[in-house]
Amino acid sequence: METNSSLRPTSEAAEIAQTDQSPKPRLFKLSQVLSDFRADADAAHEARTTGKPRGALSGLGTLDRELSGAFANGLHILHGNAGTGKTALALQIAATCQCPALFVTCEMSPVELLRRHTARVTGTYLGRLKSGEMSGQAAEAMALQAIEAAPHLAFVDATRAPARPEYLQECAVIVRGQSKHFLLVIDSLHTWTQSTAADGAQEYEALNTAIRALQTLAANLACPLLMISERNRDSMKSGGLNAGAGTRKIEYQGETVIDLDRQSDAQENGAGEVEITLRLAKNRHGSIGKPIPLRFNGALQKFTESESGAPGEPRARVGTIRNLV
Repeated sequence: METNSSLRPTSEAAEIAQTDQSPKPRLFKLSQVLSDFRADADAAHEARTTGKPRGALSGLGTLDRELSGAFANGLHILHGNAGTGKTALALQIAATCQCPALFVTCEMSPVELLRRHTARVTGTYLGRLKSGEMSGQAAEAMALQAIEAAPHLAFVDATRAPARPEYLQECAVIVRGQSKHFLLVIDSLHTWTQSTAADGAQEYEALNTAIRALQTLAANLACPLLMISERNRDSMKSGGLNAGAGTRKIEYQGETVIDLDRQSDAQENGAGEVEITLRLAKNRHGSIGKPIPLRFNGALQKFTESESGAPGEPRARVGTIRNLV
């Protein structure tokens, strides 16, 4: 029987089909994922019995337990009201996650990031590193100490040029090396979106496009991607699941939504620490809503748990933290 010519692939379509290497949806029966299920169970059991992390850690014991041991692969959103230390927490997580990490800074200079990292690691007040009271040699010695504490931390300076997904993937492969685990951090989603969006794109459209691109990037790298998000006006103080500014996809596409809250009347204690409450407004891998009390020392940029609980365009600059000295 003559085949309907309209159903025959053209030579052009056949060529595209042969060269198209993009991922395809997977058709399966439950029995076909049994081996993956067993491998995941074995990995969880090994992590529990050996104490060896099965992924990037937050470094905060209670939070890691609520995450079922480590950050899962995919998008993780971090937002909070003013003075909660969002960048400080993201940087601390990147430096202490126990695997290679790439921190993409779209707002803060790399030198300032090194200064804040140095304050936390060495216990030196941030103001002292800026005031000029110590010589360059003395400050450099402290920075070198901080650098040694985070040998697998690298950064992309996207403050002057866009860091597009393709470039970030190239950088991530270099930084990751042969490591099984890896963490990517973006500070922040909205600033990154502004720098990479098409000319004339509206915020809603641009954010949706950016989130799709970052979700694909995290999938390609098989890693967690932690990104700081701005809050919308209505949620500036209250936070919650739907607090992300611009589009609901910020929360709907996330594996977790980490919400930081500081009471407006919160005062520093004698050690210079202020109480910050962390909540998982969304958590696909554990419970939600449980308050995790933290203490944040702004002078040291340090979080601790409370005892109670395009071709030709300029490229973003990449380097390890060591390159800043």
